[in-house]
Amino acid sequence: MSKPGIRDSLRNFVGYAGQKDGRIGCACIIVMMMVIMAFGVRPSSAAEAPSSAGTASGTLTINGKGIPLKYSYAMDQPNTFNAAKTDIAVLLTEKPLAEGALKGIGDLSDAARKQHGWAFFKIDTDGNPIYELIDHPSLNSQIQMSGITRAGFLPKRRGKDRVEGSFATSKPEDFMGYKYEIEAEFSAPLLKAKLPEPLPDAKTGMALPANGGEPGKAYKAHRMAILIKDIAALRRTTPEAKDLSDSDLEKMIDFMQAISPAAPRVKRGYIKGDRAVLYVEGILEGKKNYGTVELAAKGKTWYIVKENWSDTPPKK
Repeated sequence: MSKPGIRDSLRNFVGYAGQKDGRIGCACIIVMMMVIMAFGVRPSSAAEAPSSAGTASGTLTINGKGIPLKYSYAMDQPNTFNAAKTDIAVLLTEKPLAEGALKGIGDLSDAARKQHGWAFFKIDTDGNPIYELIDHPSLNSQIQMSGITRAGFLPKRRGKDRVEGSFATSKPEDFMGYKYEIEAEFSAPLLKAKLPEPLPDAKTGMALPANGGEPGKAYKAHRMAILIKDIAALRRTTPEAKDLSDSDLEKMIDFMQAISPAAPRVKRGYIKGDRAVLYVEGILEGKKNYGTVELAAKGKTWYIVKENWSDTPPKK
């Protein structure tokens, strides 16, 4: 796939809301684990505890092939772009989640990483659906919309401990070259997301040297691995990649090359114990982008936990 083709598919895959002036749109956050999730799904037979699951009744259809949606899960979780706000995330699945999938997560979509056959939505505080991620056996990869959704949402109940409603398309929708339909009702217990520990800053941690110190060296090695497609090096800098095949990692590298600056520079960073954060900048398609890189250490070895990119500077 050519690089423009990769970028076109990414607009709906990793949270790009659209394009402006021929460039990838501004509402962009790139999370390494989202890419790993897309290529690293594994089937699982164990079921999540029944008390965590709600009910669903409906069908998810791609190109005329439908799968039943029988289980529902809901979570009150931070908004991706504004942590001061919260969204209601809803996951509708064909099969129950794997045992322990909901434990300690801050984003409900992470619970579905190891299985196929589901629809995931986010609903904002006004009750509007703002995010849609679909996994179906007929798809070559997951398809996603951010900012707008193909399916509408009809609320029925939204309380402190339960949410109910329905998602439906009014007609078969053209979704990235697929004919997409969904019609499903659900009723699910409302879980609370586990909030991440705040990143180190000037008050809670120590400032890193200009080059980022040891965490900066680890990040430089990580970016070099992406630049030259060094799969072995990428496995060392990103432990979560250990379960992925070389082919999947090559695809992941192609995505990362397309959606993040080629030569980001460390602007500042902080460290506290075995956690560190780097704030980096780079140019993507002629426009300055800002990255937030979270790292953790095992012994003396630093590795990448999460890498976010946006064209909006991070809050200081």
